[in-house]
Amino acid sequence: MFSFIQKMDKKQRGLLLTCFFAFFANGTLSLTMGSVMPDLKAAYGLSDTVSGLFLSAHSAGNLIAGFISALIPLYLGERKSIMLMSSLAFIGFLMMTIWGNPAWLLLAFVFTGLGRGSVTNFDNRMVNRLTGGNPAASNMLHGAFAIGAILAPLAFLGLRNLFGWQVGLGYVILCGVISLCNFSRMRLENDRPDRKDKTNSTLVFLKNPSFLILAMMMFCYLCSEYAINGWLVTYIQNKESLLESLAAGGKDVTAAVRTYSQTMATLLWVVMLLGRLFCAWLSGRVSQKKIMMVSSFGVAVFFTMMLLSSSMLMVSLSVAGLGFCMAGICPMIYSDAAIFTNTYPMATGALLAIGSAGAIAMPTIVGATAEKFGFTGGMSAILVTVCLLMVFAVLNVVVKTRKPQAAAETEAA
Repeated sequence: MFSFIQKMDKKQRGLLLTCFFAFFANGTLSLTMGSVMPDLKAAYGLSDTVSGLFLSAHSAGNLIAGFISALIPLYLGERKSIMLMSSLAFIGFLMMTIWGNPAWLLLAFVFTGLGRGSVTNFDNRMVNRLTGGNPAASNMLHGAFAIGAILAPLAFLGLRNLFGWQVGLGYVILCGVISLCNFSRMRLENDRPDRKDKTNSTLVFLKNPSFLILAMMMFCYLCSEYAINGWLVTYIQNKESLLESLAAGGKDVTAAVRTYSQTMATLLWVVMLLGRLFCAWLSGRVSQKKIMMVSSFGVAVFFTMMLLSSSMLMVSLSVAGLGFCMAGICPMIYSDAAIFTNTYPMATGALLAIGSAGAIAMPTIVGATAEKFGFTGGMSAILVTVCLLMVFAVLNVVVKTRKPQAAAETEAA
């Protein structure tokens, strides 16, 4: 599982660790958004629809980053570009603590998306480049994301209870600053790609059916992941059956459900970390295409269980199963697409952009639907994209992979 690390020199390992910590910070950013949403709603008087719009604004930033994060290096170089773009993420969180104007907050969430998307693009492309698209390396990279996601709700809840939610966001800002310092020390070969080389800016891979299947898998997966991450805490805090059971037990319902919901957000990512480590091991023995197909069916089963469950035990088991099945899908999509991303620099950004396009709509749809039909009805909308994920995962197995033209020409030569 760790054989790819042994093949690297000291400089390459340093780059790999820089990418791993940046993804750790991305995981912190992602989960803190869902954790802080109830406090933002209460502090600034936001409705569910407006809150969902902010989550979609984050996804819009991700979408924009997919297009521009591969082009800016042509003018600024890779190191300066990732430093500039990644700094926007913690600037956005700082903005949230200053003012509650909806337009201001909308811009703040766009900034977090721009920063997160740029780091996602850079890290996945760099790790694929360093390891030749090794699925174990991709799963370990996304495992670092999971570690950040695990610690984020715990750190936020602890700092929130002691000092207030604004200080809780300070943890995210600190992680972002450390990541920025790490990026500033990178020394990259060919830091500024040749603008005259059309391979660096072409989108010809969009004509390849194999790439489009992977892109649609990313679309469906990010639709589901962003909506679940963004609304899981709020969904559990509004689940009537849990509130009734806690009230019957004579507990302080508000405090108990808040602690339980944050614990479930942490549980989701603890299991995702374990799942990604398991997939890193399993990918050396089983085709990653088959792993993704089985996992997508598991996501559908456990997400449905979560919606139908009425007890804390069953909700907890459902969240755990959901996290384990979701774990390997995203990193293995990137790994499976390495044949494209290592040939065309724009391919990683395109995967991210296509995925973010769906993630823009879903959080808002969940929020708007929840206002009319309750949060169970709102979360049920995610089932549509989960079912589509299963369809494209099956196609990814049965449709023969077509190599990109540039790679095929290189092999022929």
